[in-house]
Amino acid sequence: MSFFKRMFGIQTSKSLSSALEDINRLRKPAIHLVPSGNESLSKLGGLPLISTSFVWPIWNNQPLAFLGQIDLSSVPRNIELSKLLPPNGLLYIFYDKEQGTWGFDPNDKGSWKVLYESNTTDLKASTLPDGLSNEDLYPEKHLSFKDILTYPDGLDDEINDLNLSESDFDKYVDLQSEPFAGMPTHQLFGHPLPIQSNDMDLEAQLVSNGIYCGGPEGYNSEKAKKLESGRSQWIMLLQIDSDDDIGMMWGDAGKLYFWIKKSDLIEGVFDNVWMVLQCG
Repeated sequence: MSFFKRMFGIQTSKSLSSALEDINRLRKPAIHLVPSGNESLSKLGGLPLISTSFVWPIWNNQPLAFLGQIDLSSVPRNIELSKLLPPNGLLYIFYDKEQGTWGFDPNDKGSWKVLYESNTTDLKASTLPDGLSNEDLYPEKHLSFKDILTYPDGLDDEINDLNLSESDFDKYVDLQSEPFAGMPTHQLFGHPLPIQSNDMDLEAQLVSNGIYCGGPEGYNSEKAKKLESGRSQWIMLLQIDSDDDIGMMWGDAGKLYFWIKKSDLIEGVFDNVWMVLQCG
């Protein structure tokens, strides 16, 4: 049963099994980023492997912290969205080392960066730029990829409208987490696992167009109403979970969500990726 149903005492009796056909239609394929038993180009933490043309991203005159890199040649191409990624190259992910931005302010732009590098020959380990110390590095975790199916958040309208009983709603939450097998929920594409609102596509649309969304005023503005239809263009590119193994902690056990317009994904443009941080 959803938060709102509990609040207003609405009783339901629909079982998870009777709703499963509807639930399965709502699933989205995703790629779970899991620990690799072998050294790989895909990893979280450590230092990036770079070409001679690499330039470390800077924001407010300070270098961003390196979160990880994805070897695109190794990403499974079994789902529609992964087929839109460049066939080769590396994606680098960076974020403000102070975690001072959450993505609801247009001025946050630049405090994260997703960079695409097509040249993967003659890569070498980078060195730390001035402004970063070893304390700003995360321990290295090499990654492999696993195809999974992800489910909408339990407070999404599609799930709320199924009128699950309270006990079966709890089972649905278990169903959501099952594909991750107890591991951190690092993933490419698919449904996000939000900690707060699941309106991140709308948030990305509005804030990237200059609307401050740290309060309801921005969402309720006339400009927001004109822009709202564009939320359908945004898809989640990457979710990075808090991860005790490598000391990643986003706020209070939160997650980072990186959103991209599908048109940008098709064109291989990552300059406009929008990040949202949510935590408990």
